[in-house]
Amino acid sequence: MQILGNVDRLDREAWLLLLTSSLFSIATSLSSTFVNVYLFKIENDWMLISLFNVIHYLTAGLTFIMGGWLAKKFDRIVAIRLGVAILAVFYLSVWWLGVRSVSYVVLLGMVIGLGAGFYWLAYNVMYFEITEKDNRDIFNGVNGLCTSVAGIAAPFVSGIIISRVGEFQGYRVIFGISLSIFLCAVLVSFLFKARRARGHYRLGSILSLAGQKGAYWYWVNLAMIGQGLREGIFAFLLGLLFFIIVKSELALGSFFTFSSAVSCFSFYIVSRFMRPKLRYRFMFVGVMMMGLTAIPFAFRINDWTIWILGVGSALFYPLYMSPLTSTVFDVIGESHETAQLRIEYVVARELALSTGRIAGILFFMWWIQYSTDIWHIRWFVLMIGFIQIVAWFAIRHIPVARLLKLDTEKRG
Repeated sequence: MQILGNVDRLDREAWLLLLTSSLFSIATSLSSTFVNVYLFKIENDWMLISLFNVIHYLTAGLTFIMGGWLAKKFDRIVAIRLGVAILAVFYLSVWWLGVRSVSYVVLLGMVIGLGAGFYWLAYNVMYFEITEKDNRDIFNGVNGLCTSVAGIAAPFVSGIIISRVGEFQGYRVIFGISLSIFLCAVLVSFLFKARRARGHYRLGSILSLAGQKGAYWYWVNLAMIGQGLREGIFAFLLGLLFFIIVKSELALGSFFTFSSAVSCFSFYIVSRFMRPKLRYRFMFVGVMMMGLTAIPFAFRINDWTIWILGVGSALFYPLYMSPLTSTVFDVIGESHETAQLRIEYVVARELALSTGRIAGILFFMWWIQYSTDIWHIRWFVLMIGFIQIVAWFAIRHIPVARLLKLDTEKRG
């Protein structure tokens, strides 16, 4: 196992969280991208897809607040169990509704947002509790590697099923498989140890830190908004653009399979070589290269340029995402006092991320009101391709070396 790095620093709880994350990734890799394609094929409406995703992230943001209270009052396991169960309900609903799903995009967006909100709130709280500064980069690398491996086969299998079973019936089959996997994730959640948080739910005091420019949390919020601006759009836009250009679910599945394989290799590099002192260098390379991969697509739209955009993003995203995540959670664990408010910090982080996602999609909706032609959309892709530089600019204001020194003194 040393090929993955010093994984003996990961305990039983960490491996259970990795298993849960992998199951989540398999289920979403099978169906998440294809949900947007499915809705687009039925209605062929960019605004409809955008509305579905806006409702998704808006509901998720509100759910983070409620989920934080639930995790603080009871246990974060309750939230993660609710999350995967509600996501199972979402795929059951899409499976049952079939082509009628386009008539219920607002309701479906609320259901998936509710499930995702509970899941990611609990996952991030557990991630903070289970990892420390000395193994956080290792966990991120191994988690990225596991989820990438899960994503290699799943999209290709989805493409084959849709192509061979039948246009819309195939979609219902993969939604049913995702439903089953989420139910397995619910069972895994019963293996986690219960751990109640202490104290009152003080979300307001943490949110107020976002306006204090001298605080580390000010820069964390700015970084999360910058990340969300790109992430909210690319979560559905990249797959839809590829499908519109290539017009094949099998090719789309192959595209995401290959992208996951490339991402798997990149996460392996991160898990092996990422060190706290190298974070900002890795992140800068990731930020710039993710932007540069969008340039060919902006000037020539064809199969090759969309492959460069997608695969290039998959290759360099881990270099950007892993150090960003580690640094944010180092800030949360800066002191004993901040660690006690870990749930509130995670909620605040997710609210900033959701704000960026919603803002990015609303900007896209404004952009396409003038034209939905792909030649018009390409310039939007180019702009968003470089937007993550905001996250790099913000997070580099946080001195990682000082946080590590404080952690060493705290342990001593």
